[in-house]
Amino acid sequence: MKSKLKNLYKYLIENRKHEVKGWHNAYRKFYGQVGQVRERIKSGEGLSQTDEAFLKQLLYEKNNGIASRGQSVLSKENFQAFIKNKDFISALEQFILTPSKENFRKFDDAWSVQGKSNNPVLVNRVAAACTLEVSTTVDSGKFNQVFNWLIREGIIPAYPAEEDQDWYSKNIFLLKIIKDEFGDELRDHKTDEFYLSQFVWMLYKNLFNPFSLKKQIVKYGAPGTGKTYQARQQTSLLFDIWKEEFAPNSSLTHASQIELVQFHPSFSYEDFMEGLRPVLDGNGTAQLTLQNGVFKEFCRNAGKWEIDICGLGLDRDWESITIDELRPHKEKLSANHWQYIFEISDSSKLVSDAVPPFFFIIDEVNRAELSRVFGELMYCLEYRGIKGSVKTQYANLNNEHTGMLQTDQGYLFFIPSNIYLIGTMNTIDRSVESFDFALRRRFRWEEVTPDTKLLRYHLNQFCKTWVTLADNLEQLNTQIAKEPLLGHDYQIGHAYLMNLKYATSLTVAEVRERVWDDSIRSLLQEYLRGTGKEAELIGSFGKTFGV
Repeated sequence: MKSKLKNLYKYLIENRKHEVKGWHNAYRKFYGQVGQVRERIKSGEGLSQTDEAFLKQLLYEKNNGIASRGQSVLSKENFQAFIKNKDFISALEQFILTPSKENFRKFDDAWSVQGKSNNPVLVNRVAAACTLEVSTTVDSGKFNQVFNWLIREGIIPAYPAEEDQDWYSKNIFLLKIIKDEFGDELRDHKTDEFYLSQFVWMLYKNLFNPFSLKKQIVKYGAPGTGKTYQARQQTSLLFDIWKEEFAPNSSLTHASQIELVQFHPSFSYEDFMEGLRPVLDGNGTAQLTLQNGVFKEFCRNAGKWEIDICGLGLDRDWESITIDELRPHKEKLSANHWQYIFEISDSSKLVSDAVPPFFFIIDEVNRAELSRVFGELMYCLEYRGIKGSVKTQYANLNNEHTGMLQTDQGYLFFIPSNIYLIGTMNTIDRSVESFDFALRRRFRWEEVTPDTKLLRYHLNQFCKTWVTLADNLEQLNTQIAKEPLLGHDYQIGHAYLMNLKYATSLTVAEVRERVWDDSIRSLLQEYLRGTGKEAELIGSFGKTFGV
C-alpha cells in the first residue's frame, strides 16, 4: 500500500525525471563543492580571495544549481563587500562547517548587519547548499504554501505550535518526515536526498494545478506526443491518491475504473449512448431491441451512488452530503458498493469525495461528428449529476436493464459527477478552431507538445550513444514550425524516436537514417502531398535532421 506522499512523488519526480534530472545533477555537484570547502575549513584553511568563484556561485549567481534567487538582488558592490568582511566570512565558515539552526541564525544576522538589508531567499539558498536537512524551496512564502497544504490535506502531521515558526525549523520538520517515509527507497538507492529535496519544490509548482484532472478535458497536439499515454498516466495517479485515502483495502483497480474508445467517422449516437439493434429472440428471429452504448453503460455503473442517494429523498445537494449524514440510512444503503464508505473512519468526509473516480478516454475525439454523437449530452456535460438529468431520444423504450434513473417522468439520463471525460486529438486531422463553440467551452483544452527532454532522458537510459537524436528532432521541429506550408501543428512527436527496435550496436548515424526512412520521411511526404514542393522541402528537412 502506497502512501499519498509516495503517489505524489511518483507523479512529480519519477514520471518527470527528464525534467528534474539536470537540476538534480547540478544540485548534487555544487553540494559536493560545498563539502570540499567544509573539509578545507576542518583542516584549518579558511575561505580566502581565491575562493571568489565559489562564493559568487554560493551567494550571488542568479541560479547556482540549488535554486534561483528569484526577485532578490545582491549588487556586485555588496557582493565584494561581503567577501571582504571578516565577520561575515567567519559566520559563513562556521555555518558551512556545522550547518545547525543556531549557526544559521548567526549567519543570517551577519548578512543583515553587513548588507544593511534583508535578503531571506539568498540566505536560505546558502542553507540549502550547505545541508540536506532543508529543501531547495528557499522562498519562505512558497514553502509555507506547500507546508500548510500538506498539513491541511492530512498528508503530514500538524506542526507543533510550541516549535519555532521560521523557515529553517519547518524545513527540518518536513524533510525528516519525507526521509522517514522514503527510508526503504533511500537504502535501496531508488531515490536520494537531492530528489526528496526537489520534491518539495515540485509540490509547490503543482499546488495550484492540483493533482487531479478537470472533469472534462481535451488533450491536443501533433501526432506522437503521447496524449493518450499522458491521460492513462495521470488518471492512474489520481486513482491511486483516491484509493489510498478512501479505500486502501478495496479490490478496485485503475483498470476497473477506465474505459477507452476511439472515435471514427462512422461512430454514432447509437454506439455511444443508445439505439435500436437487431437481437435474436428465442425463435431465432431478429427483433429490434434497445441496446445501451458504451458511454451510457459506463455512466450507469459510475452513477449508482448518486442514484441510491436520490432514492432516499434527502433534500440536500450531492456535493454537500457527509458520510455521517448517511449513517441513519445504512440499512437502505446495504449494497456492496457502499460497504467501504461506511468503513471510512473520518465520517466528516464528503460522500462525493469518497465515491471512486471513473475515467472515460475518447481517442481521436475529433474524427467523429460530435454534435450527432453527443446529442442531448451537450446539456449533461454542462450540468453534471442528477440535477442535469435529461430524457434521451429513446427514453420511452428504457426498462430496468437499460434505464438509468427511474422517476415519475420515466427514465432519465445524467452524467455522474465522478466521471472524468478525457478526449485526445491530433490537430492536423482537423483544426481545433473547427470545433463547435458550444462544445469547446465545455472542455478544458491542454496542448501536448513534442518533449525532447523526455526523449533525451529516455535515450540516455536506453542507449547513450543515440542521445543526439533528441537534438536532431528539436532542430527538425524548429524548421517545420517555421515552414509556411506546415507550421506548429505538423511537428514530429517524440514518440517516433522512443522504443526503437533497432540493435543498440548501431551507430547514431545508422539509427538516424533508419528512423528517417521508416517513419519521418513518409509522414512529411503525406503532409506535403500536392503542394508541389515535396522534393525540395523533404531534402531540406532531411539535412536539418542530419541525414
